[in-house]
Amino acid sequence: MAGFSASHFLGQRSPPFRPSTSPHLHSLVALLLKHQDRRRLLLQIHAQLVAHQVFDQSPAPWRALLKAYSHGPFPQEAVHLFRHTRRHLADDTFAFAFALKACAGLGWPRAGAQLHGLVVRKGFEFHAYVHTALVNVYVVCGRLVEARRAFHEMPVKNAVSWNVMITGFAGWGEVEYARLLFERMPCRNVVSWTGLIDGYTRACLYAEALALFRSMMAEEINPSEITVLALVPAVSNIGGILMGEMVHGYCEKKGHSLDVRVRNSLIDMYAKIGSIQSSLKVFNEMFEKRNLVSWTSIISGFAMHGLSIEAVELFAEMRRAGIRPNRITFLSVLNACSHGGLVEQGLVFFKSMVYEYKINPEVKHFGCIIDMLGRAGRLCEAEKIIGGLPMEVNVVVWRILLGCCSKYGEVEMGERAIKKILDLERESGGDFAVLSNMFNELGRFSDAEQARKLVDERKAVKVPGLALEAGELICLFLHLFNFLTVHEAIQFSFNNVMMEAVKKLHAHLIVSGLHNCQYAMSKVIRSYALQQPDLVFARKVFEQIESPTAFLWNSILRGLAQSDAPKDAIAFYKKALEVGMEPDNLTFPFILKACAKDCALKEGEQMHNHVTKLGFLLDIFVSNSLIHLYAACGDLFCARSVFDAMLIRDVVSWNSLICGYSHHNRLKDVLTLFKLMQDEGVKADKVTMVKVVSACTRLGDWSMADCMVRYIEDYHIEVDVYLGNTLIDYYGRSGRLQSAEKVFFHMNDRNNVTLNAMITSYAKAGDLVSARRIFDQISSKDLISWSSIICGYSQASHFSEALEIFRQMQRAKVKPDAIVIASVLSACAHLGALDLGKWIHEYVRRNMIKTDIILENSLVDMYCKCGSAQEALQVFKEMKEKDTLSWNSIIIGLANNGFEEDALNTFRDMLTKGFRPNEVTFLGVLIACANRKLVQEGLGHFESMRSVHNLEPQMKHYGCVVDLLGRAGQLQKALRFITEMPIAPDPVVWRILLGACKTHGDVAIAEVVTKKLNDLEPGNSGNYTLLSNTYASADRWNDAMNIRRWMADTDVRKSPGCSVVDPSSSRNT
Repeated sequence: MAGFSASHFLGQRSPPFRPSTSPHLHSLVALLLKHQDRRRLLLQIHAQLVAHQVFDQSPAPWRALLKAYSHGPFPQEAVHLFRHTRRHLADDTFAFAFALKACAGLGWPRAGAQLHGLVVRKGFEFHAYVHTALVNVYVVCGRLVEARRAFHEMPVKNAVSWNVMITGFAGWGEVEYARLLFERMPCRNVVSWTGLIDGYTRACLYAEALALFRSMMAEEINPSEITVLALVPAVSNIGGILMGEMVHGYCEKKGHSLDVRVRNSLIDMYAKIGSIQSSLKVFNEMFEKRNLVSWTSIISGFAMHGLSIEAVELFAEMRRAGIRPNRITFLSVLNACSHGGLVEQGLVFFKSMVYEYKINPEVKHFGCIIDMLGRAGRLCEAEKIIGGLPMEVNVVVWRILLGCCSKYGEVEMGERAIKKILDLERESGGDFAVLSNMFNELGRFSDAEQARKLVDERKAVKVPGLALEAGELICLFLHLFNFLTVHEAIQFSFNNVMMEAVKKLHAHLIVSGLHNCQYAMSKVIRSYALQQPDLVFARKVFEQIESPTAFLWNSILRGLAQSDAPKDAIAFYKKALEVGMEPDNLTFPFILKACAKDCALKEGEQMHNHVTKLGFLLDIFVSNSLIHLYAACGDLFCARSVFDAMLIRDVVSWNSLICGYSHHNRLKDVLTLFKLMQDEGVKADKVTMVKVVSACTRLGDWSMADCMVRYIEDYHIEVDVYLGNTLIDYYGRSGRLQSAEKVFFHMNDRNNVTLNAMITSYAKAGDLVSARRIFDQISSKDLISWSSIICGYSQASHFSEALEIFRQMQRAKVKPDAIVIASVLSACAHLGALDLGKWIHEYVRRNMIKTDIILENSLVDMYCKCGSAQEALQVFKEMKEKDTLSWNSIIIGLANNGFEEDALNTFRDMLTKGFRPNEVTFLGVLIACANRKLVQEGLGHFESMRSVHNLEPQMKHYGCVVDLLGRAGQLQKALRFITEMPIAPDPVVWRILLGACKTHGDVAIAEVVTKKLNDLEPGNSGNYTLLSNTYASADRWNDAMNIRRWMADTDVRKSPGCSVVDPSSSRNT
């Protein structure tokens, strides 16, 4: 009846009901159903019906009112109405169906059971609708045994009956029984498929949900919007971008995307599978259809991806659009502020939630505020907020505070948090572990040990280990991999039992026909490719899968990139493109890593073009991988260009570029970039500090290194084994042995690098006893261990010990490198061990040890000092690369071994080839001239030092000129040369002249020289001995005896000579 309304009906007094007024009854029923969610209107209509005695004439109004109550939000009224009007509805099956529906809505199984009895008494159990409603009561209330019994007792089952059972049991997690019913259902419809898909999704059986959806499509059952809503969480959890895009495309094709619920689920799906750009695109396409869920989903997605600023901007735009946020929205935006360090903004939002929107915060909101303040180091404020919370504080809140205390080393506050945690629940071993780690970081090792002991003393609950049988591992394998997929940072070591379980699972999938199930097989392939790894077998399994997803391609690509054959990863990527694989944002970090590992710059540039073309350049992980690629290939300009173009940079971005500069010895750029990093407010981590401290050490900038050490202490940066090794190296090179020892003894984890660094530090400080003690403690000595101790002994002039350790190294079958060989050759040179030196030279040739210029210079020096100048000259001539040290070694060696002409010719050759001589070069030239008595040539070379080569002569050069003049018998000229020296002559120069006087028997000059020497070294017996010998050479024996007698009377002692005996040969030195 047109124009009929509640106000019209309630505003008039109607006559009693007559059969002729049946059209009014139909309008009344329509009115009841229209206002079934408005309790006051229903009660008014109810009252009017009673007053007009409508119920006495027909059960239809009762049925309409009962239906309105049962379908609305007030099902208890339906139960009360049914109870008081049973006389009118004694034989009405619809009334029983509506009453049972009300019991289901209320979750009243006892009332349902009572109605069950009435149904049986009335004989309605054979009525399909009543019996279906009865089954629904039991299912909804969780009485699954009664539901199965009632369902099996049904003589006739319709589609609704089957769907109630399938949907209900799937909803309670009984998916196996639901699947059994689904398979037995004679005629399945979209509700059946949707109910089972939803059940699989709720039971976290995402692969089964997707497989069922494919089967549904294959049977040409058109999914509804509800089906899509049930399927999307499965896609989100599996993380398949391709599958997500397929679902999205289907929704667009069928028009399901017009449903705002579907749009909202797509926003959430794209955010969870890592494609925030697609999520934003769906959001932007909604325009006026956006609701609170839309805004909350996109804000949560941006917060999930660490895009805190964008999340905050979206929240502000939401408010401008007039959408009122709820608790979940505020939880998302507060979480974004917490992870983005937007403390003040987060506090403003929290106040707005409380005072502007009158939303009472829950403990989760306070937890976000406490986490936000704790991350920013404002721990006192966080603790104060906890103390003033208007609700009971749970352990989660205190653990948030405890974690922040651990980060900033606030031990006292951490102890208070531990106490609160212990007051609220059983003692947890994890909490004591956090406290113990906090003590360790602060160097309070005794307190840390005490905290660990409390775990056992108080019987604190610790997470137990797992010991699983192989069969159990097979059952748990998929669940385990779901965990590993979400938590990639957790490193799980697969042992032989696990790999056996993987192989058994693979076999099971083949036998059961599930080898084409991409979800299950992806776990097998991932295990073969990454955990074992067995890339050959992984690729064979991969090639058997039809239309592999991007996830499967990425799994193989990742395994190849991590292998020793990164070129295979590049080839595999090209093959994937040829067969139509669409790379995603996870593909490029793997392939770029392979290019970096292989130094494939050209291929890397091609990947850069692909990244730009596909729009992944804004992905921070991809950009960081590009920086690493260019840095590893030495193209630091491109690396810096990518870095500068990044809108958002994290600490990995900075570290990638810093590591590139460090690797290519751009050490000053490392420090400059670190300063820029601090100016932008980015906190360095332990990786950063390893490179920065190492750069300071290599530059010898000790003051800057000290600043870096203070930075590590001030910001509580974790000193792991790598940073600890770097600090030990810095302290050792700077001569601060005690500081190196302090770092060493405080390190929890040590490796061979740690011990080798301490050996070097002790050796540099001259403490060879401690260096040898550390060396002897190393169970598996590597090449660096042997090299460190041998170099230490050699540099400390303990040449015999160096050679003995080298012999031990040979017995240990450790192949030396060029550094060890150079140190051993130095020891041979100083000991005159020519035979051993020749053996080492032959060892280098025989074992094809790669020689460098340092090793070849050491060979030249060894042969020269051992008196084998011809072999030295041969090595010198065979050198492909020479430096000034090479020329100096051969010139001095030839000069000292009687090959003066060859030495001078070599010097001329040096000048001809453009090498610039230094002070040592001229020392060898002057020695050669002195030995050959080439006075004019020698003086000419001496003068050219200052006039031609801009070198200032040193005391040794003056001594060589004196020796040159003395050997030539020009003693007066030599004396005059000494007196005219621009620097005060030392005793060695005078003694050279005194030796020449003895040779030529010039007593007069000898007496003058001796007087000078007596003034400089009154207690040196050698001076008197030379004078005595000079008198003797001039046949002035009385004067010679007088000098000897005077030496005896004045107790001047002559220093004894010494000799070295090599027991392995007959040569004495």
